[in-house]
Amino acid sequence: MHMNRLKHIISRSRVLFLVPVLLFLPAQVVAASGVTQGYKVQGSVSSGMAVSLISETIQAATSDNQDHLLGVVVQQNSVQVSLTTGTNQAQVITSGEASVYVSNINGDIKAGDQLVPSPIAGALMKATESGRAMGSAQQDFNSKSNNAQNKQVTSKNGQSKQVQIGTITILVSRNDYQPPQPKVPAIFAPFQNIFSGATGHNVSTQRTIIATVLIFIALVSSMIILYSGVSNGIRSIGRNPLAEGEVFLGLLQVAIIILVILAATFSIILVIIRG
Repeated sequence: MHMNRLKHIISRSRVLFLVPVLLFLPAQVVAASGVTQGYKVQGSVSSGMAVSLISETIQAATSDNQDHLLGVVVQQNSVQVSLTTGTNQAQVITSGEASVYVSNINGDIKAGDQLVPSPIAGALMKATESGRAMGSAQQDFNSKSNNAQNKQVTSKNGQSKQVQIGTITILVSRNDYQPPQPKVPAIFAPFQNIFSGATGHNVSTQRTIIATVLIFIALVSSMIILYSGVSNGIRSIGRNPLAEGEVFLGLLQVAIIILVILAATFSIILVIIRG
């Protein structure tokens, strides 16, 4: 009797131990593969293509519809969870890892690079300018990659170029990409803070340097002109004390010239730092 009761307790303990494990395993699988949703298709799309969502239908992502990026088309059997299924629909993963077509149009891709739509419909490329990005590369891709295939493309200006296309794994995580700004030299840092505060946005290092150099040139030129005008006036008065009126007019002209130089310089600087 005691033995049967003991076996029942042990058996029940095993069941209680397995319950949290069974609840935990599905969560791990879903997190690793991602969740997809079905969308109506416009045009032709296939597994591995980056797509954008326009008017409740998806189409191959390009530079023209970059602002509407959605995700990557995947095969139905390649995901753990699908929110919708139906005819004439494609499954799109919008968060998680996926295999996607990429190209080296913008240069070789390194793991960690942000990827954006390329001129090749459905394929991504390395991000080099501000814009909506699909996510980050988890693998390198270049002309020596195992699955790289040559493709001839034509740019907007009509020039033909040979590039490579292949597939890599990416972490789909849509974001607004901003290229990293080079660190401004310490001597220009105060000016960058002033310019950024005046415009209400971050002024790039290049614009900061150009604006600062213009200020320096304007101030030095003004000091040289002012020094020359005052020196000539003093010498004129020394030679002819009655020339005081003419000297005053000369200095007034010098002051006007300096004001024009400074006004023109600061107008140009304002245009530069506003971008």
